[in-house]
Amino acid sequence: MLWITPYGSGVSPDSTVYIGAAKSILSGQGFSINGNPVTHFPPLYPLFLAATTLLENNLVQAPRFLNAFLFGINVGLFALAVYLTAGRNFLTTTCAVFFFLSSALFLKLHSWAWSEPLFITFSFAYIILLCLYVIRPTLSLLVASSLSLGFALVTRYIGVAFLPVALVIVFVSGGVRQFGRRFHNTLICLVLTCAPLVILLVRNMKAAGSATNRSFVLHPAPLLQYVKQLIEIALNFIAPISLPTGIRPAFFGLLAAFLIAQVIILFKRHLRDINWRSMGVVMPVLCLLFSVSYVLFLFISISLFDAATPVDTRLLSPIIVFLIVGVFSAIWTVSQTLKKPMVWWCFILFIALSISTKIPEAIRSAADIQEHGLGYTDRNWQNSESIAFVKLLSEDVKIYSNGPDVLGFLTGKRSLLLPRKIDATTMEANSHYHGEIEAMCKDIMEKRALLIYFNLIKRWYLPTQEELESTCNLPVLRSCADGKLYGGILR
Repeated sequence: MLWITPYGSGVSPDSTVYIGAAKSILSGQGFSINGNPVTHFPPLYPLFLAATTLLENNLVQAPRFLNAFLFGINVGLFALAVYLTAGRNFLTTTCAVFFFLSSALFLKLHSWAWSEPLFITFSFAYIILLCLYVIRPTLSLLVASSLSLGFALVTRYIGVAFLPVALVIVFVSGGVRQFGRRFHNTLICLVLTCAPLVILLVRNMKAAGSATNRSFVLHPAPLLQYVKQLIEIALNFIAPISLPTGIRPAFFGLLAAFLIAQVIILFKRHLRDINWRSMGVVMPVLCLLFSVSYVLFLFISISLFDAATPVDTRLLSPIIVFLIVGVFSAIWTVSQTLKKPMVWWCFILFIALSISTKIPEAIRSAADIQEHGLGYTDRNWQNSESIAFVKLLSEDVKIYSNGPDVLGFLTGKRSLLLPRKIDATTMEANSHYHGEIEAMCKDIMEKRALLIYFNLIKRWYLPTQEELESTCNLPVLRSCADGKLYGGILR
């Protein structure tokens, strides 16, 4: 991970918030950016970034070292989970780890300054600890698992998706028959899990008047399209190769049908032989339940709170990890219970074939990141003519741009985002758009501000370059390879 990120971790718009918040924390200004409290993102990842500066006093390089460390932790947790659930079999664990390491998804995920690697760490630790609690309930395991989930919730808000399943699991598997004792254990889980999040939400309400900077607006996501996206992401992860239309879904559909048939046979003929408190059974059940809960919560969130949420590999990475572990442990348990080792060896052969298709993409991705970088730390942005020009401007110049985040990150200068045509989170049209555009154009035409439009940034909810030119008839101050600067000599 350190070798493939010589320019530092990749920086995206979200990353600029994490890094900016970490910088604010280190300067004693709290969890804020430019004096404004941050509520859209939880604070734990920026706190870890700030702590990492004790070892690497550079907030551009700190995410690189932190995510490299988290990559090692996550591989270790992944190996531990498979080892504990697949009969402590070394060969199985080795195959699973190679399956993880051969995935370009996880290499890329840990190469960006994102909160997902830390979220996976806490979520993975939580599932392992909860499995151990279900098998042998103790107060220490209950406390440890609850705190792990609590930390996951203040790393990414979507961790709330795990809470209902967690409470049900703790209640039904507490190892005691008394209702009062079960309720007591569930209450401990609820309090310890929610305490960090409740404290954060109260702080957000007091500081900014909003719990998470999201509002309730109905904008239902197309269910069929959502399911298709999930399936496509899963298939691309397992076998990132080009095949004729329909071949890959058909093949994996038959494979899934075969595995489901084996599970049905297991339940019909060997129900009494199943040890419901073994790791090989508990782990796949929990992984499946948490994955389903996550997917449902994500759909609800997109439909009611944040329509701009993308359904991509980044967002789905936690459940991809869970499902891999769940499938490995489930196939092992089925083959052992049915006494059909051929099922297991066929599965291992399939994994070997999948790894062989994944390795070339992983190598290409690693080499590309190592050579060019990612996001705002890549070579294109480091050599940007527009950025170089902005660095020469005085601090008091008013700037409008379609990329204020990249300007702030690379130049340290504050700028204003172009007027939005549509609110990306609610999908509602901006009723003040025309007035805001007129005010911005007036500022620029009267030489009180500049407009910098980057070609490398595409944001569908902002006006295009052509729309701005036709609306305002702005004078071009400078044309660069990566964008245009509009305006005149400032007063």
